[in-house]
Amino acid sequence: MTAYSESPNLISEPGEEPVHAPVAEIFGEVADASIPAAVSMPEEPPVDAKAPRKSSFISKGFWAVTDQGLFAGSNAVLIWMLAIWLSPDDFGAFSTAFAAFLAVGVVHTAILTEPMLVFAPDRYRNNLKQYLGALLYGHIVVSIVFGILIAVAALVLQVQGQYAVAKALYCFAAASPFILFLWLMRRACYAQLNPRRAALSGFGYLVLMMSALFIVHQLHMLNFVSALAMLGGSSAVVGIYLSVGQMQVRGLPREFLKDVVMQHWRYGLWASATQVLGYIPGNIYYFLLPKMASLADSGALRAISNLFNPFVQANSALCLILLPTFVRTHGTPEGKRMHRLALLVLAGGPFIYWIILGVANHKIVDLVYHHQYLQYSSLIWIIGFQPVIAGMCGVYGSLLRAKQKMNAVFWGGVVAAVAAVTLGVAMTKWYGMAGVCWSIVITYGLHHITLWAFSRSYSKEKPSVA
Repeated sequence: MTAYSESPNLISEPGEEPVHAPVAEIFGEVADASIPAAVSMPEEPPVDAKAPRKSSFISKGFWAVTDQGLFAGSNAVLIWMLAIWLSPDDFGAFSTAFAAFLAVGVVHTAILTEPMLVFAPDRYRNNLKQYLGALLYGHIVVSIVFGILIAVAALVLQVQGQYAVAKALYCFAAASPFILFLWLMRRACYAQLNPRRAALSGFGYLVLMMSALFIVHQLHMLNFVSALAMLGGSSAVVGIYLSVGQMQVRGLPREFLKDVVMQHWRYGLWASATQVLGYIPGNIYYFLLPKMASLADSGALRAISNLFNPFVQANSALCLILLPTFVRTHGTPEGKRMHRLALLVLAGGPFIYWIILGVANHKIVDLVYHHQYLQYSSLIWIIGFQPVIAGMCGVYGSLLRAKQKMNAVFWGGVVAAVAAVTLGVAMTKWYGMAGVCWSIVITYGLHHITLWAFSRSYSKEKPSVA
């Protein structure tokens, strides 16, 4: 059998592993059916594997970091304002609700966005508008379902008397379809290897968010409702802007839609489990702390982590560039050079930032949060190492995803999730916030070691020919 492909570009040269061959290893089968007419690809000359040079990666990386910085910076300012204006308990309730929303977000990403980053520059590159139109329908269905689930969770908490968390969840239920739509459309720019478009839209998002925040601040109306209204409204405007002219929503062939659903279902099965497992190590504590400590501690963890958010978001942006880049350079000397460069950037930058924040931890927390959360400032020395390890995890995770070794990524997530649940519960109970920070660092360290080991084992595999 041969791997299911749409272009002669995917046929392996002698001595090279086919890009799509690992799909059979993951799902236990290889599709050899005829390609639907809607996704058939014209003959093209082979793509030069050395085309994505370092300069191209650096240029795209600049726009990716700019994009992530603009969006994340706007949201970080909003979270910062909430941390200052809200009481510690109310901000803790917001942090817990936000963590719940992120659980929905990672599944949305696994079902729609992550497969798009693999299939858009490859399988559907000649049918991109049709493909994005199909994903829009998928987003509508998924976001409605998730919105209802969040609202049901809010109702349950309201009945239990947890009114602050319930109120925040209701707000996220209303805003989540628009926020997730923006996530999808921004990532579509990365799938096209065009982060510049996403970055330019980030300026508009920044203007909208800062203008709305200024008005709300002047009216002294900053709360759960106004914050999520700003997020949802700004996301809707910028998401619609990014979608204009980029997708075909009418007249999509049934065979094409069936193929998209099949591919996303196959990829998304592993990706959903992997994303959920990856979510647990960084977010379980927002649910443990209110039970084992207090809502205020949950808010403090969000406040301290928010200081490192710029590099976390920048690394996320670079990983979006890495995935399609590793797909295109897989098995080439250029791919190995990109691997080394990515490690240097994604781990080296957060390391320097961590040292700077650690040296001035008390002064920075005092300055940023206006005398709040000072008792937690020394924890920067612990929690600050997490973005460094996460950067390395991002590189090896992208390498494995590019090879479609989703089983390896999945088992890496299992190791981290099990460590977070077992070690996290114990250390939160025994050592409070310090235990939470140490648990986060240890679980991310185990995650990195696992991904690195799988990456090494796969790199030593003998080449195969489709």
